[in-house]
Amino acid sequence: MRALLLAATAIAALSAAPAIAMPTCTGTTQTVNSGDTVTTAFLTTAGNCVEAGDKVFGDFAVTGAGSGSSSFSFIGPLANVTLGFQGAINPNTVATLHYQVAINPDITTAMRIVALQKDFTLNSDVLNAPATATLVGTTNPATTPPVAISCTRTVNPSTSGCPETDSFAPVEFLVIDETLTTGANAVVTALTDTIFQAPVPEPATLGILGLGLLGLVAARRRA
Repeated sequence: MRALLLAATAIAALSAAPAIAMPTCTGTTQTVNSGDTVTTAFLTTAGNCVEAGDKVFGDFAVTGAGSGSSSFSFIGPLANVTLGFQGAINPNTVATLHYQVAINPDITTAMRIVALQKDFTLNSDVLNAPATATLVGTTNPATTPPVAISCTRTVNPSTSGCPETDSFAPVEFLVIDETLTTGANAVVTALTDTIFQAPVPEPATLGILGLGLLGLVAARRRA
């Protein structure tokens, strides 16, 4: 009996579908095709969201950067999404970016977010002068293991620890915070985030797995 109870508990845990924490979409939601751009002014308006493929983006907040836009690139409705932020971040600046992304349950329940990649484009505003910038990225709540991206680029000479990718246990959503710190002469013209995803078992598959677990328990009791 105890073994059957444990098996039933395992099945329930596997088949449970926790509520997805979605961005706050009380304003305008814009659906984009791959390659479309959205202004920073729209993104940072409270309550506005963007639907890109099977993902919803929202709750954007930006500091330390001028006006610009963001592009959303993906190869299909159930695919990774690359988010490109265009807008100049000047030398000796600390700029921040905050946003949330979630798998849209109205589109799919079969996908989960499994990795986050960050990168940026660096230039020097003085010909041949050295320049350095560092990008740090985290999520809250933390993933397992936690996202802890920290990469640095230089020019004149050119070196780079970017892009950097952190993988983690599958999640339905991410709340992302990143900080970009530029040094003397450093001008960053773009930030790039890629949200990677992978399929998870459908409820029917979990049900078959559960029947298999019960069968193993029953067979063990007969042995």
